[in-house]
Amino acid sequence: MAEELGRAAEALAHRLAALTADDWDRDDPRLADPRLTVDFFTRHLLHDIAHDLAEAVRDDSAAEARGGNGGATQQRMRGFHG
Repeated sequence: MAEELGRAAEALAHRLAALTADDWDRDDPRLADPRLTVDFFTRHLLHDIAHDLAEAVRDDSAAEARGGNGGATQQRMRGFHG
C-alpha cells in the first residue's frame, strides 16, 4: 500500500509542478463561486490528506497501546518515506 501511495503522491506532485501561475487562479465558470480555483481545491485536497494520515497514525498508535496491530500504519509509512 505504501508503494501505491508513493506513486500516487509522485504523480500528483508532477501534475502540480506543471501548473502555471494562471492555472492556479483558474476557476470553473460553471461554478457559482469564483473563489473555487485550482489553488483552493489543491489546498483542500492536501489538507484532507494530511488530516487523514494523522488520524490513521493516531488510530494505529491507540491500537498499538492496546496491544493491537504493532504499529502497522507507522511501519507502512516508514516504508513510504524511505
